[in-house]
Amino acid sequence: MYEIVVLSGKGGTGKTSIAASLAVLAQKDAIIADCDVDASNMYLLLKPDFGKTIDFYSGELAVINQNLCIRCSKCAEICRFNAIIFINNQYQINALDCEGCCYCAKICPVNAITMHEQKSGYMYISKTKVGSKMVHAKLNIGAENSGKLVAKVKNEAKSLAVEENKSFIIVDGSPGIGCPVISSLAGANYVVLVTEPTMSGFARP
Repeated sequence: MYEIVVLSGKGGTGKTSIAASLAVLAQKDAIIADCDVDASNMYLLLKPDFGKTIDFYSGELAVINQNLCIRCSKCAEICRFNAIIFINNQYQINALDCEGCCYCAKICPVNAITMHEQKSGYMYISKTKVGSKMVHAKLNIGAENSGKLVAKVKNEAKSLAVEENKSFIIVDGSPGIGCPVISSLAGANYVVLVTEPTMSGFARP
């Protein structure tokens, strides 16, 4: 079994088109993994049926119990992310700004703040229009830990490939050079790099 990862230094170079073309050529002999979870769009080309949905939980979110809160403002004063705002005589958490650091919960004098596991997105196991299975995902707006979701997608794709004795895993990796890219690359046999046919695209660093 060979794992082929398609990558690019930036978005918009045609990475997903190349990965989808390889998927069409491989047909049922491959498991497809769309690891571009921050901006997945391979579904537009391969038309998956979204047959199975799995919730993805990662990180924590602070929650204020308004029945216990004494409006002392300590949590808002120490939050370095400005995630705690005062609205309608209540301190509330702005979920997009909360980093889940737990500091507010630790300093609350009446234990009115608790940390809850946060649902950050979804993973799907689908059948595509060419007959192959595809593992893909969607990260919620503002959610972090996309590298962990990429790893979850890849691990599921590998398990399916071993279980169904497939010859290939074709991975549409994340663009750029960040954590999701490193997660996309883990365990790959081959990497296909896609770049624009321009002077800057071919220039060496």
